[in-house]
Amino acid sequence: MEQRLKHRMAALAAESGVDASGTPARRSILVVDDEENFLTLLQWFLTQRGYQVATASSAEQALSLVGGRVFDVALLDIRLGSGDGLALLEELTQRLPNLKVFMMTAYPTVSSIKQAFDKGALRYLTKPVDLQELAEALKSLF
Repeated sequence: MEQRLKHRMAALAAESGVDASGTPARRSILVVDDEENFLTLLQWFLTQRGYQVATASSAEQALSLVGGRVFDVALLDIRLGSGDGLALLEELTQRLPNLKVFMMTAYPTVSSIKQAFDKGALRYLTKPVDLQELAEALKSLF
């Protein structure tokens, strides 16, 4: 019971943007992409800007990370090797209704853009991702 209460308090604090002591919380970002070099780049780039970053190279890994944490933002690749980023978008937003999601792809299509926005994505980024554009988009959320 105490563990559930601590988890709920942490979730409420994260949603309010402050930690349990009342100081501003570091925003947490989940990055999901099957390209390891790109994951490493985004993790470094976002960490340098003060974000807490968790990475996953598959939909399964991402879902296991979400089981124990609250994330403010998710950056999801549409093509995840054996997984589907659009299906992951649906699953994540069901589990974390306040999650803000940016979709990324090197293969943009009108259909995938429409599907991403219909399923709740806030942004649709084309790879190679302009890192300054990403930084500005994230900054505008908070």
